Amino acid sequence: METNQYMDMFLDESHEHLQSLNEGLLSLEENSDDVSVVNDIFRNAHTLKGMSATMGYNKIAELTHEMEDVLDLIRKEQLKLDEDIIDTLFKCLDSLEQMINSVADGESEDVVDVSDLVAKLSSISKGEPAPAAASTAAAPAAAAPAAASTGGMQLTDIDRDMLRQAKEGGMIGVHVQITLAETCLLKSARSYMVMNALDEIGDVVKSVPSAEDLEQEKFDHTFDILVVTGADKKAVEDSLNSISEIDKILVEVVDPEAQAAAPAAPAPAAPAAPAAPAVPAAPAKKAAPAKKAASAKSSAPKKAHQSQSVRVDIDKLDTLMNLMGELVINKVRLEQIGQTHRLSELTETLEQMDRVTTDLQNIVMKVRMVPVSAVFNRFPRMVRDVSKELNKEINLTIEGEETELDRTVIDEIGDPIMHLLRNSLDHGVEHPDEREAKGKPRTGEVGLIARHEGNNVVIMVTDDGAGIAADKIRKKAVEKGMISQEDADKLDDADAVRLIFLPGFSTAEQITDISGRGVGMDVVRSKIESLSGHVDVETKIDEGSVFKIKLPLTLAIIQAMLVKVQEEMYAIPLGSIDSTINIQPEDIKTVRNKEVIVLRGEIIPIIRMEETLQVPHVKDSDEIFVVVVHAGEAKAGIVVDNLIGQQEIVIKTLGNLFAGLKMFSGATVLGDGRVALILDVATMMQQ
Repeated sequence: METNQYMDMFLDESHEHLQSLNEGLLSLEENSDDVSVVNDIFRNAHTLKGMSATMGYNKIAELTHEMEDVLDLIRKEQLKLDEDIIDTLFKCLDSLEQMINSVADGESEDVVDVSDLVAKLSSISKGEPAPAAASTAAAPAAAAPAAASTGGMQLTDIDRDMLRQAKEGGMIGVHVQITLAETCLLKSARSYMVMNALDEIGDVVKSVPSAEDLEQEKFDHTFDILVVTGADKKAVEDSLNSISEIDKILVEVVDPEAQAAAPAAPAPAAPAAPAAPAVPAAPAKKAAPAKKAASAKSSAPKKAHQSQSVRVDIDKLDTLMNLMGELVINKVRLEQIGQTHRLSELTETLEQMDRVTTDLQNIVMKVRMVPVSAVFNRFPRMVRDVSKELNKEINLTIEGEETELDRTVIDEIGDPIMHLLRNSLDHGVEHPDEREAKGKPRTGEVGLIARHEGNNVVIMVTDDGAGIAADKIRKKAVEKGMISQEDADKLDDADAVRLIFLPGFSTAEQITDISGRGVGMDVVRSKIESLSGHVDVETKIDEGSVFKIKLPLTLAIIQAMLVKVQEEMYAIPLGSIDSTINIQPEDIKTVRNKEVIVLRGEIIPIIRMEETLQVPHVKDSDEIFVVVVHAGEAKAGIVVDNLIGQQEIVIKTLGNLFAGLKMFSGATVLGDGRVALILDVATMMQQ
């Protein structure tokens, strides 16, 4: 079979199922009695098994099959969920993820040895109900021209209880004995077809030998199945008659009271009472369709959603965005021609074209938008694992996961957020005993919050932990020779804490000294700034910390203010601009050898573009234009020669040749074909 064409689909869907399994297990760990969650997990495992078997990945199929067996016992309440089972299932997910990633890299699925996990799952599934199942399997199934009441199948109390509930709901228990033809070559395939056919008209309660043994052909030619159905005996026979290579079919209705030992012990049966909530349904004939309707209902929204959406390669969206950018540039050029030559007809057409391009641009932007849940959904599992590893009690709260961000940004922010979260878990939140001593709840709270602020998305990582001690940060920065003692003393606490973002601030030997927050924080900052974003921190001792990441909604087309420095044009992103003002030369004061202006009672340092860009000064001007910009809480005034006006610009990357130019975040092509560099405000303010 040519599987390459299906590989992308297999990988995409596998990752989706793994994510659903992860979320399901986390939910199940919180509430182990939720049967609907077990059913969801079972369905995901079952689908993953089928997909991987179809693609020929037998190891993945084998592991998911064993998971399915355990989950099946849990949902039928024949197995009690405990911490060991949950941990084992999580390990299975980790192994499955490694195997699928290995397949995605063009390697073999054998990268992980899952034999231990398979053996562990197998022993779990043979746990509580194993003795009864073993004895029935041991008693040869062939001994059954069918005993009068149970057809030679030994019923456990749980089986009887399910049959009683079925009877009360107008359904019947049916024992089916199948004898395959001596010449049958694929016994496992035939047994699977039988199971499938019976699943269509009812619920299979048990089989002798077990489903696993049937699949591995560990039986002679005869096997028994107990099924609960709303159909009658004849319908069961009819459903099996079309299957070839069957020598004999024996079908009989089972009386749950027959062959019951002494009194029908209600005690062990009690926990099984909710085992078949779907069984006691309406009248007999409607019961089976009701089951199908329920399953169809649960899957219907998914199918409807899939039929309405299309998977698109991100490269195609990038190309579409580039073409959109070229269209915007040409539209601006046409507007200039129209204004220069005063062509009224062209102006009218351009107004119409402007509306169309704006709508088109908005749609292209929206197509590229992805909810941040695509990144956030990997963190609950990580928080669970890390808090277990650290013996801490931590509750993760996620807000605003429906907030949308450009796909290119989404792909890049996962690691910085992971880093900030790990720091909060490891060094922010204290151990339960320490928290109790401080009068805090034993369980630490860590938050992951996303929300829109204008043309930006703000992502916050919060914790109610120990906070960051500014004095320790100052001391460490001086020790490492990053700043002088004099400068350190001048810094207020908020600025001192921000020193953790300096490159090389923390190294391995002092992870424990400064609550380890500095480890790799410069990496977090540089990654966020490479996305035209900004990261800041607020902290209070013993109350906790908030790390705030501010990111632009999109990195492709933005509104900008065009300014002129002598003959060169530059673009300043509108999102960074507070205001533009005209001042006189005497309005510029000098404080501590730095030029500043006073605006509405606030002292704002100024940056002369000529000096920063090292452009020779030509002439003094009576009027000075200042663009007041901000990066986080900090503000600055950029002195320029002239303000040209606001314009929509398409950001183009500068390429590897200009990678060292930190002051510019990119370039844009103006309507007349000239190139204007886009200023990176945050970097300029740090110069």
